[in-house]
Amino acid sequence: MLGRADRALPPRSSQWFVVARGQILHYVRTYRFLGLLAFVAVVSASWLVLLIASGRGLVQLSFLDSTSEFLKDYTASVPLWIVLAAAFFGGDALSVDFHSPTGYYTLVLPVDRGVLLAGRYASALTVTLGVVLGYDVFGILGATYVFGPGSIPWSGLAASLGLSLLFALAAVSVAFCFSALFKAPDAGVLLTIMVLYVAMTTVEGVVQWAGFEPWWSLNYAGGAIANVLDWQFVAQQTIPIGGGLFLQSWAATAAEGATIMAAYFVVFFGLTWRLYDRKESRG
Repeated sequence: MLGRADRALPPRSSQWFVVARGQILHYVRTYRFLGLLAFVAVVSASWLVLLIASGRGLVQLSFLDSTSEFLKDYTASVPLWIVLAAAFFGGDALSVDFHSPTGYYTLVLPVDRGVLLAGRYASALTVTLGVVLGYDVFGILGATYVFGPGSIPWSGLAASLGLSLLFALAAVSVAFCFSALFKAPDAGVLLTIMVLYVAMTTVEGVVQWAGFEPWWSLNYAGGAIANVLDWQFVAQQTIPIGGGLFLQSWAATAAEGATIMAAYFVVFFGLTWRLYDRKESRG
């Protein structure tokens, strides 16, 4: 008869499910998740109330009687919410194992680090998408109120949601990489926001002023989430600014945005796995 110590471990898929479920249950009870979800709800509900107060006629005129233009304008903020959620739930997801006593309890378990990483990643991705879907619901409600339920461009909206998923995969990967790289848990949270949103947005503007497409920027790729809903979408424009000078402006297509997001996911998740697999706990 096999002793307790000789019993086989559960399959890796079962281990992953237990890790992911436990981490999700932990996240949804935290003030961080509840606070961000409440903030998104308050902002979105306030927007919806102001929309109703403005009246259908004015809103329809403002968006050229186009539901796609309306949703395009609304979903332009989705990358910001994804970056915030990815930072909050992924920015310190791994650093606690190496620079706090937590690691002495988790890393000694007979569970492969790859399983722990995959489970935590899936949980952070799930709650991030939960925040985004909550935001999108208000946009659909607003579009339904203004233009009617039959006017919703479901195919374009599905493409936008698919790109949102890809962007979340990439953003959470970057947050996890920072979390595995730096000692202080707060450093990963702050750097994710500063790099993915503040720094990239600033540098993108300068690069376009210089006449180059910012194809390297994840924030630029995130613009495809809204662009896919724009029926008047133009990928590149030459804008006259006076004095015989022209400004080049680029916008990511769905294919380009998806490619950039996928590249970020592969590179940063790979780096995260290498860092997490090699580091030692020093809590």
